[in-house]
Amino acid sequence: MNDQSIIHIALTYLAVINVVTFFVYGIDKWKAKKSKWRVSEATLLGLAVIGGSIGAWLGMKTWRHKTSHRKFRYGVPLILVVQIALFFLCSCGTASPSSLSSSQTAQKDISTAADKVWAFASSHPEGFTLDIRTMTEPEQGIAVSYAATQNSHTRSQLDAVIRHALQNDGYVGGWYNQENGLYYFDSTRLFPEDSLNEAIQFGKENKQTSVFILSTSSEVFISSDSIQQNHRGTVPL
Repeated sequence: MNDQSIIHIALTYLAVINVVTFFVYGIDKWKAKKSKWRVSEATLLGLAVIGGSIGAWLGMKTWRHKTSHRKFRYGVPLILVVQIALFFLCSCGTASPSSLSSSQTAQKDISTAADKVWAFASSHPEGFTLDIRTMTEPEQGIAVSYAATQNSHTRSQLDAVIRHALQNDGYVGGWYNQENGLYYFDSTRLFPEDSLNEAIQFGKENKQTSVFILSTSSEVFISSDSIQQNHRGTVPL
């Protein structure tokens, strides 16, 4: 049984037990007025203890029942507060084994992908754009880096790049900086090659100095009011 099924069952149970408790309090009030056989106080409090505290509290207020009895006037709200606290403690402070397992598996997958990209970079010093879902290089498109993963050049930083890429477009770019001898990695977005203006705008929003056209292996440099492609002329935006 998965977590969603357990949550569904728990919520259904709480809804049913609180509706039942609410009407039991109303029935007991009616019986009291008619001098008929009553529901025991132990049963009324027991319904609150097993999850019906909201129904019990609403029943007391709606039917004006047991409001003068100290064990109900203070006991039912106390049970309600304790149950709410336990609910938040269980939901926020404790992770289920399956959740931990899923998280560990996801991290392992990210680390495995990062190892592959790291190895791929060592054999591609000229740079690359890689679809990390298939570990293949796309032949067409305009590659633009995300600002969120800029300046990532260590193996540990590559994990964060891979995670960002998996959460977004699934592409990672890499390039070697000859000035400092570092290989940089970026989570990358790929635009169709007929969407240069859109790619340029995205590059500006992410504080990039250039975008890269894959089919022609050409870098398009961005300035504030124009773009320069391979330093050959200027194309107005």
